[in-house]
Amino acid sequence: MTALRLLTEVERISKKIILAAGLRPELTFASFGRHGGITEASTSGLTEAQLMKKGQWSSTKAMEYYLHHDDEAKQDAQIKRIKRCKQAARK
Repeated sequence: MTALRLLTEVERISKKIILAAGLRPELTFASFGRHGGITEASTSGLTEAQLMKKGQWSSTKAMEYYLHHDDEAKQDAQIKRIKRCKQAARK
């Protein structure tokens, strides 16, 4: 089995586990482990030096691959849009 095929299988099985556990359906395999953990640590206010130590990186360039934008601002905007649409529908 190729590495890519194995990763796809892991992602598929992870999704089944996530759903069976009753977790949020938008969670993915990448939400956990290094990617998700480092992104969460970043949004928790850790400094760049602390993140580098936690992730064991020797440069910020390597760290960039693992840090992802937080979805909180996107979620807040979506909630506001939904509320605004509901209010408009009531009028």
